[in-house]
Amino acid sequence: MADIGIFGGSFDPVHNAHIETALTAIKEFNLKAVIFVPAYLPPHKIKLQVSATDRVNMLTLAVKNFSNLSINLFEINSKKTIYTYQTLDYLQKQTNDKLKLLVGSDSFERLNTWKNIDYIAQKFGFLTLQRGDIKIDSCNKYYPYTSVGTTVVENISSTKIKQMLNNRDINVKNYIPHEVFEYIKEHNLYGTENF
Repeated sequence: MADIGIFGGSFDPVHNAHIETALTAIKEFNLKAVIFVPAYLPPHKIKLQVSATDRVNMLTLAVKNFSNLSINLFEINSKKTIYTYQTLDYLQKQTNDKLKLLVGSDSFERLNTWKNIDYIAQKFGFLTLQRGDIKIDSCNKYYPYTSVGTTVVENISSTKIKQMLNNRDINVKNYIPHEVFEYIKEHNLYGTENF
């Protein structure tokens, strides 16, 4: 029985740090795979900038060359807000592998705002990687339930990517997979008309 990391998020858009986080987690925690679970409507966000279809299409392009990365559309197909504990329960019914929730240090510091987080901690636990200079606090209530990686992943945010795209900053190509960038341009997403 091998652990599988579950990586949830809006992926609006997916970027290199998302892929780096997943691949680093596989190596650091000796995982069999990481499953990306894009949210239909995340509980902590008021609005997403592009459609669920576009976000899934971009994520599909980003993971297609990695046999140990996949996507599950449980939340997207529900067409409503689904909480992480519900997703984990659903996914656990589909496998005998042990599931753990993959989070960055930024999300780890906000776990106390998540619905039924004590249940998630006790039943599944966390795999946590440091993002940029955001340290993992060993005094956090949920620290005993997490495995902490040693690799620091780049702290890129989707918000920053969207700003760069909107400003037609060509350096954005350094932060998102090439095929995702081409998809964004082709479909005029994030204000990239005539990029």
